[in-house]
Amino acid sequence: MFFLSIPQAWHLVGTWSEQLPNESNLIGMSQTELMMTLHSIFVPLLLFISYYLFNRLSKNESKKIKG
Repeated sequence: MFFLSIPQAWHLVGTWSEQLPNESNLIGMSQTELMMTLHSIFVPLLLFISYYLFNRLSKNESKKIKG
């Protein structure tokens, strides 16, 4: 309860939330840079997971056919 009673930093007057320029973002990347970073992380991850699942399912199907 003690931590809930303390106001958060972004609610206090004169903190960093009021000092940001209007057209800036908090992570320091433009929209294009952010999308390229996210794609470079998630596209290979998605490809690896789908390759793993495809191999696993194809091995299960081949076992069913053999016996």
